[in-house]
Amino acid sequence: MSSALEAGVAGSRFLRLLLRQGEVKTDDSLGRLYLLLAELGYFVKRGDKYRRTSKVQPSISSRLLGAVFDEVIIPHLLGELMKPNYEALFAATALFQGLRTRAASKLGKGTLALVAGWLPCGFSTEISATTGADLVIVDEHWEVLSLEEERISLLPLELEKISEPMAPSLYVSFEVGRLDDLPLDKYGRFSFAVICHRGVDVKKTREFAEKVYRINFAGALGIFADLLAEALNLGRSESCGQGGKVVYKDPEVCITDVS
Repeated sequence: MSSALEAGVAGSRFLRLLLRQGEVKTDDSLGRLYLLLAELGYFVKRGDKYRRTSKVQPSISSRLLGAVFDEVIIPHLLGELMKPNYEALFAATALFQGLRTRAASKLGKGTLALVAGWLPCGFSTEISATTGADLVIVDEHWEVLSLEEERISLLPLELEKISEPMAPSLYVSFEVGRLDDLPLDKYGRFSFAVICHRGVDVKKTREFAEKVYRINFAGALGIFADLLAEALNLGRSESCGQGGKVVYKDPEVCITDVS
């Protein structure tokens, strides 16, 4: 999905300006933006400076994904007032689809799964598809949860068009708020819980679920997820392997059992 992320770079007015610079010494506020651009191949780091490479901007741009940078991430980094563009944030979660599906396929079977924070990674029905578990999705941003709820409600109609059956047992419940707001006895014990690129009280999560998995993405998408989480005040995720046992790792995905 790096090509889609690059379409967001091309769709950002601010990042297009950065790409015009030949060499720059960054400050702390914009340093991670240049780190992201370097990961995508637009800059190379030399000491404390970033030097522009010969890589050209993609021919396809996305203004909607560009808005994630211009309206959410960059205002936060610059200390300016930020009003979340929820439509753009919802679209941004699609960038992680391939990584979500791969990670979900490594979780094993379950009956009921908890997504402890929908943003920034957007874990949802790919968990049900690969594990057989029904879902409870918790997030404090009702605006994106309503968009995801609408998407899921349309899935049976879309699958019917291509003659693909949908599991009749699929159950998804949305809870607006933080995990601390969810009563322990409302759903019973979860088979497992998923945390992705955000700060969540692991000790509290263990009270809800038999297994707790923290999922980290590497490379440009991992940097992008961290930037989103920080801009939305979701807290900082621990790194791969920290506080638990790594149960799966490849160059792009790391799953740590923090049960």
